[in-house]
Amino acid sequence: MKVDMINLTEYLKRHQLIAYFVLTYALSWVLWILLQPLYLEGRRTVAPLISVGIFAPALVSIGLSALLKPHPRQGSRKYAVIAFVVVWILASLIITLYLTVNQQMDLTTRLVIVSAITGVLPAFVGSSVFSTIPGVREHLCTYINPRGSFGYYLLAIILIPAIWLVGNLLSRAFGMEVPFVRSPVVDIKLLGTAVLMFLYNIAYSALSEEPGWRGFALPRLETKFNPLVSSLILGALWAVWHAPLKFGGIDAASLSEIITEWVLIVLVTIIFTWLFNRTKGSILVTALIHPVMNTTGNFLNASIGALILLVVFTVFVIMLDKMWRKLPADNPAIYLASTHAA
Repeated sequence: MKVDMINLTEYLKRHQLIAYFVLTYALSWVLWILLQPLYLEGRRTVAPLISVGIFAPALVSIGLSALLKPHPRQGSRKYAVIAFVVVWILASLIITLYLTVNQQMDLTTRLVIVSAITGVLPAFVGSSVFSTIPGVREHLCTYINPRGSFGYYLLAIILIPAIWLVGNLLSRAFGMEVPFVRSPVVDIKLLGTAVLMFLYNIAYSALSEEPGWRGFALPRLETKFNPLVSSLILGALWAVWHAPLKFGGIDAASLSEIITEWVLIVLVTIIFTWLFNRTKGSILVTALIHPVMNTTGNFLNASIGALILLVVFTVFVIMLDKMWRKLPADNPAIYLASTHAA
């Protein structure tokens, strides 16, 4: 048994990308396929387990990072414990508020308990930034030690809303009737729900997905491929990962909507990669643009003008950084096995 475990560990170390994608897909899809029917029947208590599937990109990346460099232990667990408690309380509160305000669910004891259990997931990922396991700490360090210019972090916050708003203005200039916001009523309550959704997405997309897709997979893809090809591979895998949620799941959509969303995911993946590389491999920058993107898509209407601008900006960053060229081996955004060896 011990020999088998050693062999498995060595296999995972040698095939990190394959291991990451297979384990992430397996954990997410098994939970979603088995549990979504129960959730749709009204059994909301399975929500935390469905959320485990949503957090699979982060959980798998943390597990593999711990496996790659487990020793020597560093620092004190005190900071991890403090971070866990703080993030757990905040995440539980945000999830509860989001479900009662944005989703208009009744505030019940069961809902509070489910929110508190679900809040363990972002708390675990957030506290892992302070892990005593060196592989995990190195993997997540750019959450609290961001790299690169401050301007890129500001751009991550304003880029998508700006593209949507300016694109809608262009559409109107050409005679298209495009409401700026999805809601028929624009007031302080709408602003409050938008802020709440952004905070909810920080607890979810910023902590559930970005440690995996950008923090773990992208640096390893870029050791093998140029940034453009890496983005296309990652974008396709990231898009298809959502399939069980979209095809009759809790986020069901029509086939045309799914295809449109997948194309958009591939486009924004190129932008995410550009920001990630410009900030020398900082997870924080993509952890900002991801929840902004999700929030924007839920509150602002997308027009033909916005989609054209998104394509234009994507082509612009490809040309600007010559993303068809492979990054040099000493680029901080690339994973270097020699610096992460156990």
